[in-house]
Amino acid sequence: MNTKSLQLDVSIVFTNWNTRAYLRDCIHSVIAHTTGITYEIIVVDDGSTDGSVEMLRTEFPDVIQVVNGRNIGVAKSYNRGVAVARGRFIQMLNSDMILIDNAIKVLVDFLQLHADVGACGGWLLNRDMTSQISFGRFPSFAQAIVDALFLNDLFPKAGFPNRGAYPDESLTEPFEAEYVTGASLLIRKEIIDRMGFFDEQYTSYCEETDFCYRVRREMGLKLFVVPAARIIHFGGVSFGKVRKYQIQLQYSGYDKFLTKHHGKVYSFCTRVLYSWHYFVKMILRFGRYIVSSGEKRNERRNQFLNACYIVRYSLMPTEKFAGK
Repeated sequence: MNTKSLQLDVSIVFTNWNTRAYLRDCIHSVIAHTTGITYEIIVVDDGSTDGSVEMLRTEFPDVIQVVNGRNIGVAKSYNRGVAVARGRFIQMLNSDMILIDNAIKVLVDFLQLHADVGACGGWLLNRDMTSQISFGRFPSFAQAIVDALFLNDLFPKAGFPNRGAYPDESLTEPFEAEYVTGASLLIRKEIIDRMGFFDEQYTSYCEETDFCYRVRREMGLKLFVVPAARIIHFGGVSFGKVRKYQIQLQYSGYDKFLTKHHGKVYSFCTRVLYSWHYFVKMILRFGRYIVSSGEKRNERRNQFLNACYIVRYSLMPTEKFAGK
């Protein structure tokens, strides 16, 4: 890790909330696999209580730490990290990720070769190396109609608009996407300098969707997925057992995005369709839960409860901490 230059190639920025062990492994993987570029690592700790700050000071003294006195959310935390960054590019990474090759340099090389691309991301993988949502279409009324008619559930390979899409093995060359998930997003720093970074009305979820929307609309630049940059993402680790709160933040984020760019009525109508989609799923999942037994019963109970939460918070967005 080279932090001596006045300007580096990349500033790798994490936000962390109580993911000490995952963060340690992720930083080790960055150091082990990132070569051929100069970089710095910046960790914004968002009010952790698990010893993450102390671990970084002891084990990674070269890592730049920004410590929030309390939990302020992902959007504000990333803004604080980017404010001290010196790289020509900003690499967003979640703390629960593992690099399996020189993925960051792959993304940097792609942006340097394509001046009309403002940001790009890699191919996210689950721990079993299956594909994970890596890109998607912007939330919209038209896309919500697709959800309400269950077109993506019935015809998953038909190419209907989807809020979150999974790459498949047929996609080997870089391809354009409306938005790229923030878990592995590489961004030209000059874009952030010109139009700002995350809108701080978002807490967590949709802040990167909003940013990608602005990159396309305000800057006239494209966003791409680069399949050669593959990264394992465990997903949702910070939220642990507070899945209800995670869903609150997600659907509050959709409401903020839709209201900001299309208005309150548009947002409400779109969210009604999202709610209908999961209301039907809620009924089906309840039936499966009732007839299940053994280990499957608890899994299906959780699937049913998740659908209930989505129905509720699609219609009545809130960010009030909900506990377990």
